[in-house]
Amino acid sequence: MKRIILISLIVLALGSCKSKKALESIYGEAGYAVGSITYSTDIAYVLTYYYEYKVANTTYKGTKNGGVTNMDDGRMIGRQFLVVYKLSEPKKSDLNFKYPIDTEQDFLDMLDKFKSNPPTYK
Repeated sequence: MKRIILISLIVLALGSCKSKKALESIYGEAGYAVGSITYSTDIAYVLTYYYEYKVANTTYKGTKNGGVTNMDDGRMIGRQFLVVYKLSEPKKSDLNFKYPIDTEQDFLDMLDKFKSNPPTYK
């Protein structure tokens, strides 16, 4: 059991290292959308969220590692968060858990704020 957890942590860390460059690329050319979590998986104690978002009437799907856990009780399904996507390639995106969205006004307020203080992936 300890080996599975250790291997999962190593895989998660390696995935984070690889994705840093991709995240820099996305946040360097950022567009914003509202993303909804559609489901999650919990494999070997690594939680992954699957989400959908729309850009110019096209629906895109993405994934986000949620960390290490021993159980996802489904509380995140249906919740909405900010999605930062790459303007030139909208299919490249990041679901940013720092910015939950409960109403359309929340999203509009974020867009105003981001004009002077854009979000970061860190």
